[in-house]
Formats: sequence, C-alpha cells, structure tokens
Amino acid sequence: MRLTVNFTEETHDEAALSVADLISKKRWTFPLIIARINGELVERKDYSSALLSDGDNVELYHLVSGG
Repeated sequence: MRLTVNFTEETHDEAALSVADLISKKRWTFPLIIARINGELVERKDYSSALLSDGDNVELYHLVSGG
C-alpha cells in the first residue's frame, strides 16, 4: 500500500491499515494526536475503524502545549 503521510510518500506491506495501526507502526505514543485522511478529520474514537486505502493522503499531528 502506498500512502502519503505528512507530505512524504511511504510504502507499507500490509493490505489494510487503520489510523491506529499507522500510529502504532510509527511508534508514536503522544496522548493527543490529530489525524486527517484526504483532508477529512478522523475522530479519535474512530482511529481503529478508520481504514486507509492505497493512495490516501494522511496527516498526523501531535498537539503540544506549554507556556
């Protein structure tokens, strides 16, 4: 599967990946991650069920707060 993740093309061997799978593969453990698939916001509760397709454009951002 070919994806564009944060404006970088990536190839993954899996035939199916969810947003949660992709975050896990990247080993991101930040508590607040925002995800978009092809410009559409994905609710955090849907990360496990939001499946990615070949050619999708995925944006993943972690929120950082501070003073």
